[in-house]
Amino acid sequence: MKAYITFLGCLLPAVALVAQPQIGGGTCSSATLNGNYSATLTGRDLTSAVAFSNSTQGIGSVTFDGLSKVTFTLTTNTNKGFGTAQTLSGTYSLQANCVGVLTITSGDAASFALESYNQGKDYLLTGQDGVYALTGSGSILPTTCPATLTAGVYPFNGSGLGLTSSTISSVFNVLGVIQFTGANAIAINSYVASNGSATNVSATGTYTLTPNCSATAKLTDALGNSYSLVLQFTSATGDNFILSSASPGSIYTGSGRVL
Repeated sequence: MKAYITFLGCLLPAVALVAQPQIGGGTCSSATLNGNYSATLTGRDLTSAVAFSNSTQGIGSVTFDGLSKVTFTLTTNTNKGFGTAQTLSGTYSLQANCVGVLTITSGDAASFALESYNQGKDYLLTGQDGVYALTGSGSILPTTCPATLTAGVYPFNGSGLGLTSSTISSVFNVLGVIQFTGANAIAINSYVASNGSATNVSATGTYTLTPNCSATAKLTDALGNSYSLVLQFTSATGDNFILSSASPGSIYTGSGRVL
């Protein structure tokens, strides 16, 4: 595999990715998915002893051309590296029952089962690249990106992995709030539950909006630990978003919304 981008999920039988049976009627075609969508793509690789050896958590956007071409633009964090920009491209097709296939041929080689729902506003996918079990999802992006973020408190939650010297050492869930204030300031106060214990993590920093409905942030906690945050907004006002966080001690993905 050329990159560490992977997705949560179980490996599908190869036949499931070769052809999707028609089940009843439907109204979908490849044109149902057309435009720019958010993308959350995550995954884990297991050793023969059924222990996590590698994991990747990526977010960003995907463009379906309404015909057959698809391109993912992602920022990916793994237990071995943070903030990797990646582009994956290939082809897709949808049957009338809104189920189809997606094949990545550039940036990686991977095959997925693809499903569209909510009149083409949302999609799901799952598959494999020969090494990793993969899954992903997303929703249509706004036609206009937020020029500013409304100051206030945004609850969020997510799940991730604890790291020790790039080795996966724990799993955890996180719940907290992100606060945006003036002068591009950002603060996070979160509750992290892992391996029967819980800790609070607070960090502050600054963020920068980017033209593709996203933002990047750098934060530091009271102990001097640094965190890199990427947010992909799914509303024109910035009131809803998906996110990924990376630090030497953890990686996680999640979602947030305005309070």
